Amino acid sequence: MQSTARYKMSQSLSTISRTNMIRLILVCTFLVTTAYLFLKNNKERRVISFGLYGTNPKYTVGAVRNVQIAKYIYPDWVCRFYVDLTVPPEIIDALKKEGAQIIVVESDIKGKIAGMFWRFLVADDRSVDRYIVRDTDSRLSLRESTAVNEWIKSGENFHIMKDHPYHGSHKILGGLWGGTKNGIGASLAKFTNEWKNRDTYLDDMELLQNKVWPLIEHSHISHDSYFCESDPRARPFPLKRMGDEHVGQVFDEFDKPRESDCKPLRETASPMRCRARPDWERG
Repeated sequence: MQSTARYKMSQSLSTISRTNMIRLILVCTFLVTTAYLFLKNNKERRVISFGLYGTNPKYTVGAVRNVQIAKYIYPDWVCRFYVDLTVPPEIIDALKKEGAQIIVVESDIKGKIAGMFWRFLVADDRSVDRYIVRDTDSRLSLRESTAVNEWIKSGENFHIMKDHPYHGSHKILGGLWGGTKNGIGASLAKFTNEWKNRDTYLDDMELLQNKVWPLIEHSHISHDSYFCESDPRARPFPLKRMGDEHVGQVFDEFDKPRESDCKPLRETASPMRCRARPDWERG
């Protein structure tokens, strides 16, 4: 009799243990799933913004190459292209195939360099938490991505890069800056509309100099290998330059760099304050 009672009790406890175990597994599964969704939904949405127009392969092929490169050095970012109907359909298809976002611009911002302004419109997109603006005839690189990561860790709203002796003409270069959602506090669309009749090379940087720089002067960090002494918020690039490479370097559609940019780089030493290490002669 006692043996039967013990057996029934043992079976009952075993049933309770199994039930509790199942409940524990379900609770843990729920908590893990909830945590995953929370982290996923609260992860920054990051965009690399480009403007693209016309049929010149220097820019169209360069656009595709940058999307391919971004997968490796900016895995948590999405490439976005602001385009018009002048871009060949096969280029649009290639960009989409590589995972890029395409936004067809319907705007009265037109002219020879209109696309240089379109890429700034990412700053007005409230669904984007962090963005960087780049050129399609440049190539994304590890040198710049390590600098971008330092910017993210700094907590500052904006990022500026200068990496060549010719980069000192403006406070912000059109394809070497970035920002955060709540940073500017003004509409880039409004600014670009004020500039809509401009169609001269460097007009995009004139806009940044006159309209954006006064708003971000005290809320940015910059990485600068040549002009850091003129910006108290500047710091050296954390990754050593390889050969003649520089952030913002111009390439043709065959990935051949523009030689006229390389010569002054070879001949100009970086100021000591602009070097992460004293022996990095060119920053």
